[in-house]
Amino acid sequence: MTKIKVIIPNSGMAKTTLKEREKMLSQAVSSNTTISVDCIEKGPLSVESLIDEVLVAPEVLQRTVEAEKEGFDAVVIYCFSDPGLAAARQAVKIPVVGPGETSMAVACMLGQRISVITTLSNGVSRARMKLQQNGFNMNRLLSVYGLDIPVVDLRENEQQTKARLTQIVETAVLKDGAEVIVMGCLGLAGYGKEAEARFDIPIIDPAFLAVSTAGMFSKLGIRHSGKTYRCR
Repeated sequence: MTKIKVIIPNSGMAKTTLKEREKMLSQAVSSNTTISVDCIEKGPLSVESLIDEVLVAPEVLQRTVEAEKEGFDAVVIYCFSDPGLAAARQAVKIPVVGPGETSMAVACMLGQRISVITTLSNGVSRARMKLQQNGFNMNRLLSVYGLDIPVVDLRENEQQTKARLTQIVETAVLKDGAEVIVMGCLGLAGYGKEAEARFDIPIIDPAFLAVSTAGMFSKLGIRHSGKTYRCR
């Protein structure tokens, strides 16, 4: 039995919501894989700035270390910004998956011209900066759009969020010529199917991709390099 710990770097999430995430994400893994979803206890309600990333990183690191001690086979940091990812890898020997890093790597396998959709327009510059810092080939990035819906509101009105997402996908495809769309927030999990069918291009869902990747790494015995993430 493979055990995956999903750490959501948002505070204040109800237990019922966490259980709903476990049920949803279980669709992406095999029947012999169990998923345990937790959120941080203290910190911002969502990660929407560089300050938020710094504030949540210490607890993400702590919970990653705890997950390894509790016998989990892999960890997913459930945020497109991948807060604390490198430090978490340095602290443990089990694979730690960042949805942002994973999604952009897979996007490059599926097409040449890539667009990213994030939550707020004032987060577009941050998204571009993060991609550049993480070594993404910016020549492959056509555009980054904001939904102008805060993270905490993405699932309050499902139809409204899907409609706005579809509108932006249409702009990215028809105006920019995008060949692959990456949803740049895990609060959009499961929302891209309608637009994907309509425009006949891959829309990468980081939530399911990250969990599936964690399961695959665990099954194949793949983990990050100890030479790259050497502690001392």
